[in-house]
Amino acid sequence: MQFKKHKASRGYEHLIAYFWTIKSSEYDKDNSSYRFVPDAYVDWVFHLETPWQCDFPDIESQSKTGKFHVFGQIKKHINLTLPDGNLNVFGVKFHPWMANEIWKVDMCYLTNGCLDLTDLGLPEMNVLQERICMANSIDERVQIVETYLLPYLNYNDNKSLKYAFSSLTIETNHLKTLDTGIGLRRLEQRFKNEIGISPKLFLRTCRINAVIDKMKENTNQSLTQLALEYHYYDQSHFIKDFKQFTGFSPSRFLKSINPDGDILNLRRN
Repeated sequence: MQFKKHKASRGYEHLIAYFWTIKSSEYDKDNSSYRFVPDAYVDWVFHLETPWQCDFPDIESQSKTGKFHVFGQIKKHINLTLPDGNLNVFGVKFHPWMANEIWKVDMCYLTNGCLDLTDLGLPEMNVLQERICMANSIDERVQIVETYLLPYLNYNDNKSLKYAFSSLTIETNHLKTLDTGIGLRRLEQRFKNEIGISPKLFLRTCRINAVIDKMKENTNQSLTQLALEYHYYDQSHFIKDFKQFTGFSPSRFLKSINPDGDILNLRRN
């Protein structure tokens, strides 16, 4: 599996973390299934060839993994069944606070699922998605997406949840607020509507991804050190949390990780 990141143009970094592409290779024939681990971002996905199938808990959500879809937040790992034909995917990874602003959709409806944006009744979305799919190069697709996002180029995210969650911490499994300027109940409601999950689960998702990045950098770091560094009760609490998000123990995770992957970052077999 060949995964590549592509930078957004200057001025779009506050909207898009990066663009990404995935293509199957001749070495993937024996790997029909991959695992997708929550990363707290929102992905707009375009299948240029045969789509994958997502093993969401909700059967109705599974039926929506078509040619185009937007992934909402997922609460735990999901499995992807790759197509028999070639996999060729173009994706846009949005910062988590932007999807609600752009598409005006209550993000809780996308939690543990995905949605074709044409289902929202957005003007010209069907034509736009087809244009992106039919473009002849990655650069052309990036340009189409960025042109679509021009109205948000000067978007001021000072009032977004970007700054609210930067003032939150999770310690001993309890949410602590610093000076957010937002009451806890109101904050939880905003997270549900604008992100799709609670602030506590969002922070846990960010934390487990920080742990994964650290494990990639240093495969020999002890689990006890990681547990202490990232404010877990103890090693057993860390392992339990890790398994919930990835489906693997930390040791098995390291053996299963795809070094060239990010979205499709875990081999199931």
